[in-house]
Amino acid sequence: MKTLSRMVAAGALAAMTATSVGAPAYSATRHHKHHYYGRTHYRHKVCRRSPAVTGTVVGGVAGAVVGHGLIGHGLLGTAAGAVGGAVAGGAVDRSMTARYRCYYTR
Repeated sequence: MKTLSRMVAAGALAAMTATSVGAPAYSATRHHKHHYYGRTHYRHKVCRRSPAVTGTVVGGVAGAVVGHGLIGHGLLGTAAGAVGGAVAGGAVDRSMTARYRCYYTR
């Protein structure tokens, strides 16, 4: 029994030594170094909603001309075309300027 316990202890010691020597510890492989680059300011993302004035005006005028010719030659066709064109022109203008709406500031 004494021999068996010595063999188990020797085997456990050998197994523990082999695994700790064979694979280095996690903290030994990681390099924890902080680098200071002299920047103490923070940048904030600012987003604004585009008013889309240009697209609304151009779409309204174009819609009024198209509505006057397609829907009817009266005031109803012109007004319906102008409203539809203004809504569509504003949406197109917002989608085209979407990437310029958000910017970073200090």
